[in-house]
Amino acid sequence: MAEVAAAEVPQAEKDELFCAYAAMILKDSELELSEENLNKLIKASGGSIDSFFPSLFAKMLVGKVVEEEEEDVDFDLFG
Repeated sequence: MAEVAAAEVPQAEKDELFCAYAAMILKDSELELSEENLNKLIKASGGSIDSFFPSLFAKMLVGKVVEEEEEDVDFDLFG
């Protein structure tokens, strides 16, 4: 992420980041990636976001396997 003051980041982007980070934490903790758990984690971190985003992320992640495998990640952005 580029170096930008937190006050300059649009709220919608902050909401997306909260959900993305919360989802990664839940996955690492082997907890269910649900709307309720996303909201609990975001609230516990002191965050406050539009209710649309946790709902969207939870629906997007239903039935998906979220894995972190280095060999499956393509870091070649330009070619």
